[in-house]
Amino acid sequence: MTETLDPVGIGRQPTSPPTERVVAIMRLLGSQPTRAFTLAEITRELGISRATGHAILTTLVAHRWAVRNAASATYCWGPGIASLAKPASDRIFHGILQELAESTGTHVFLARRDANTLVVVDAAGESASGMRIDRGLRMPLVAPFGRDYVAWSTAGAQRAWLEGIGRPSLALQRRITAVLNEIRERGYTVERLSREYLRVYTALRALGGDSEPDAITARLARAFADLTVIDVLHDELTGTATHSVATISAPILDDDGVVAMSISAAPFAELAATGVEKLGGQVRAAARRIRDQLAGATS
Repeated sequence: MTETLDPVGIGRQPTSPPTERVVAIMRLLGSQPTRAFTLAEITRELGISRATGHAILTTLVAHRWAVRNAASATYCWGPGIASLAKPASDRIFHGILQELAESTGTHVFLARRDANTLVVVDAAGESASGMRIDRGLRMPLVAPFGRDYVAWSTAGAQRAWLEGIGRPSLALQRRITAVLNEIRERGYTVERLSREYLRVYTALRALGGDSEPDAITARLARAFADLTVIDVLHDELTGTATHSVATISAPILDDDGVVAMSISAAPFAELAATGVEKLGGQVRAAARRIRDQLAGATS
């Protein structure tokens, strides 16, 4: 005769201390999914021995329920948990983000396109300025933002993106055309850091929860486009002048040549021309690694 569990009696059954310790570790990692914990921090926080914590974490890493960064010997929330509910998780690329953050000394984040919205799905590192962009942030995909997503689109799609903020001036149209050509050539965008950027960006963040950009969003983006210089062209990266840089972003193309994700480094700092180009190359290399990993997962 097969025994069955009594729903009423389940609560009276004794718990398993080893299982409780596993659950406690997963709850700790899940409470701050963007943070990496050392083994000492985990064992001290939960009041368990170092040997027990190490054994549990080793098993969790083996099943990808946790991710271990070999360079810093830290642990964070892994993609294996999300894969129980869906086939894949953006957290699978966290190691690449962490390495880029450590090698550049900047805050790094990964975004995914969701219709006409860009959603930050993972982040790593800190910026010297203290400014950061965390998981869950939504931004409307409206010109001049999201250039790394439309630079590889058709002329018609680029025109629709630009005209989403109203009929552009001839000067803006020429600038955007030059910028999109530059992005395709070098493989990354440069977002200038300015007072206007900070103000408009803050407002757009507040409006980014809607799936479709509305009239207010379009007017804010249009004001930003008219009041600032969009991106940094190659000819402007000359001499000894420094450039105020908010973010440098590189697209991640799928097998059809469509940009579905982007990876960004956010220094929020002054960079020399050589610094801009070096950081751009590092971000672009990280984007290639993610694309290669995606190709390997689907092959």
